Amino acid sequence: MSVLVTGGTGALGYHLLSMLTKTKGKLHSFSDEPPFPWQVWKHVEYYSGNLLNYKEILEVLQKTKPKEVYHLASQSSVGLSYTRPYETLSTNILGTQNLLEAIRQTVPKTKVLLVSSAEVYGRGTLGYLGDKFTEDTPPNPITPYATSKASMELLGNQYAHAYDMHIVTVRPFHFTGPNHSRRFALASMAYQLIQIKQNRGEPVLFTGNLDITRDVVDVRDLARAMVMVMNSSEPTETYNVCGGNSYTLRGMLELLFQFSGIYAETRVDPNLERSNDIPILIGSPQKIMDAFSWKPMIGVEDSLEDLYNEMQQRIRQETKKR
Repeated sequence: MSVLVTGGTGALGYHLLSMLTKTKGKLHSFSDEPPFPWQVWKHVEYYSGNLLNYKEILEVLQKTKPKEVYHLASQSSVGLSYTRPYETLSTNILGTQNLLEAIRQTVPKTKVLLVSSAEVYGRGTLGYLGDKFTEDTPPNPITPYATSKASMELLGNQYAHAYDMHIVTVRPFHFTGPNHSRRFALASMAYQLIQIKQNRGEPVLFTGNLDITRDVVDVRDLARAMVMVMNSSEPTETYNVCGGNSYTLRGMLELLFQFSGIYAETRVDPNLERSNDIPILIGSPQKIMDAFSWKPMIGVEDSLEDLYNEMQQRIRQETKKR
């Protein structure tokens, strides 16, 4: 048996691969670029390629013949999807099409887990802003990124029903924790604070809208949930991965201030603002809790502290190489 993780060099892929030990057989990662040294696991074989190149992903599948495929690879930035909608839609829809077709051609009995996003709910059609989204809530995407993920889910359903493939989907809500890319808000703020503390930048923190509210889980809890879903879920099922709790971005920034020991002036960067930000996005984790007895084990405070400490280590490593 072997396992293939697309997007294995991202934060989620990094932690997922750490949980998938050799008891699963040979582990393989397929990403658009090679891993940084700090991302490398000795028990993983890494491949670089482009999901939009069908031949490349087909060759990897023919070589590895995985029994399980975790599909994490995507253009995953909501903000970037506004400025690069074509790249977002092509990577997330056509890239998934290439992967599923290559699986169908080579290892059609393979179990596939697709990583979607709670962004597909948009503002939803619920009665009021405090409602929690469930898996039965109709998707209502309002960004190119959300549209690409909702379309990816439809592709998964198409292949599952048309070709009897074992495909399941998770919809993570906001997640953070160690190894998260600086392209994302909380990791960016941690990075900026460290730079300010080390007198390497202007003593101002640039942010987007700090008053949005999100349901937040740690990246390691998300990875654990995905393994549970892959191991035991029936085909075509979809699961929210969330805690059912809400946190404002401003409140989480306050925690980062505490961990850094400094406070900085905050300024809104117009490039980080979105005219149609979803003000509140909270999910119901009831289905995944009932099915697998999963629940978040790492609190938001611990998650952010681990993010901040790991970011310090990452910056030190980057500085040594200059």
